Amino acid sequence: MSQQRYNVFNQIHKGLRGMLYDTARCIQQTDFAQPEAEATVNQLEQVLRFFDEHAENEDQFILPKIRQHNAQLIDELEKDHDIDHRLTETLFEHIKDWRTNPSAITRETIGQRIGYAFNEFIAFNLYHMNKEENVLMYLLWKHYSDAEIRQMEAQILQSIPLPTLLAESRWMMRSINDNEVITWLLGVKKEAPAPVFETFLGIARDELPSERLVKVHAALETV
Repeated sequence: MSQQRYNVFNQIHKGLRGMLYDTARCIQQTDFAQPEAEATVNQLEQVLRFFDEHAENEDQFILPKIRQHNAQLIDELEKDHDIDHRLTETLFEHIKDWRTNPSAITRETIGQRIGYAFNEFIAFNLYHMNKEENVLMYLLWKHYSDAEIRQMEAQILQSIPLPTLLAESRWMMRSINDNEVITWLLGVKKEAPAPVFETFLGIARDELPSERLVKVHAALETV
């Protein structure tokens, strides 16, 4: 049986999808005429920034590696990122309108616009991430070893500011399965200094329900 190849998109994409699903739920439950809507708007802004950063990292560290092998696909993915940026700008414009308009009735209307625009953002990004995992990932596997792919990932991680990396890690921890959590933490334990491992173990303790955390601790103790 062939060995499972390393999917560089799996963990971050699960985290990003988790952000999308949770933010969509918050938007649907929010009364944008009320001051409490600020928390939802803040979360939406964070999601938009994370997606912008993710696209920039792919443009810099992943897509150039494949251009020589399939320039047409890379042109298509870069155009996707341009579309995504326009969807993001539309949402930021709605957010600005919401923040600068004191009328509760108008704020409620703007909140509806935010909801519709975010639905478009979700639909587009889910489609785009599937394309990356179903098409781009196979080209990476064809032309690069797992070690080379992990090196691309390492360059991305080094480029991300620590507060952003830790915030994204929380979303990933919430969004991946038990085996993925265990594999992730074992990798950190093996390759990173002890304080770094303790930081990520702390994230797991914060984010995972007790029954899942028991399984994770048991697996870590056997190694």
